[in-house]
Amino acid sequence: MRPRSLLVMTAIGLAVAAAVIVALVSTSGGDRAAASPTAVTQAVPVPTVRLKLITGALTQPLGATSPPRDTHRLFVVEKIGLVRLIRNGKLLATPFLNIRGRVSGGSEQGLLSLAFDPHYATNRRFYVDYTNASGDIRVVRYVTSAGNPNRASAGSATVLWTVAHHAHPNHNGGQLAFGPDGRLYIGVGDGGSEGDPNSYGQNLSVPYAKIWRLDVTTAGAKPVLYAYGLRNPWRFSFDRRTGALWIGDVGQDHWEEVDYLKPGTRPGTNFGWSYYEGDHVFRVQPIVRTRLVFPRVEYSHSVGNAIVGGYVYRGSAIPGLRGFYLYADYGTARVWAKAGPRGAAHILAGVSQRLPNVSSFGQNAKGELFISSLNGRLYKLVP
Repeated sequence: MRPRSLLVMTAIGLAVAAAVIVALVSTSGGDRAAASPTAVTQAVPVPTVRLKLITGALTQPLGATSPPRDTHRLFVVEKIGLVRLIRNGKLLATPFLNIRGRVSGGSEQGLLSLAFDPHYATNRRFYVDYTNASGDIRVVRYVTSAGNPNRASAGSATVLWTVAHHAHPNHNGGQLAFGPDGRLYIGVGDGGSEGDPNSYGQNLSVPYAKIWRLDVTTAGAKPVLYAYGLRNPWRFSFDRRTGALWIGDVGQDHWEEVDYLKPGTRPGTNFGWSYYEGDHVFRVQPIVRTRLVFPRVEYSHSVGNAIVGGYVYRGSAIPGLRGFYLYADYGTARVWAKAGPRGAAHILAGVSQRLPNVSSFGQNAKGELFISSLNGRLYKLVP
């Protein structure tokens, strides 16, 4: 998410239109030959999807999630420091969590993410990522009240990790997600400003520009490096069926990108920033190329200017959408559906350019997807 821009042309149904989209959103990657535009020109039918308004009474929502196997509740992160609760389709008046007094309010700051423990049903633990009053990043564990499942225990906060981030207010990353290995993955941006002025992207001695993972089952455990070379990973997710990792990484001046790691990828992947922006050289500097991986998708700023990473659809309501990875652009309101790691990216008819200021996607316990706008609205994707 960028302060200047934090959403898909028109319906695509003809093969010619599909080829145009492939040209605009060029698919590339570490295996460049296999993932080149000429390898993915065959159109895959993408269903038309509608937006169903769930609520318009939110304040700067930044995503939605549910505890495992909880099919009646949806928890919505609000940038201002609240977690709101939607139960059986109704927004409850009392927040699940209120930490407004602890978060900073800059354009890319605030309460940024929420993740429920895989064993939430028994341990009642959940985790949040926010920027505090000093602008530093904090990853904090909370516990839900034993007497009220719709309220967090305010006094249960345990700080697991703090990243100093007061030099610049932007590029905080902020995504939390549990991987198939049961570890908590944490995204951190490159430290902010513009152009990676401190060359943190390729610096393994700093916490910035990376995805970390934390073993939350071990007391006192520290985050361990998983991947680096990311500018500002604004939303990543694991495919709930395959375990693959998908990342939307916000670009600098010219290119937005989608990165992908196959299931079971060992730690140490380098996504290239700030030597590369997308597939293109940004600034020549020392770089280790042994584990260098290029984007699966990149698109230029003539198409969009601030990517919002999403999810692979694994729900049941829209069978034709299963297996497609959805992502959006904050600045242009375009929304795409990509047919797996090697498939083409298509405009998602019925959703693209239907709501401004896309801030994030969300996913419930059934695998159904939601999309939120900073203007306070949350929608569900329906057939």
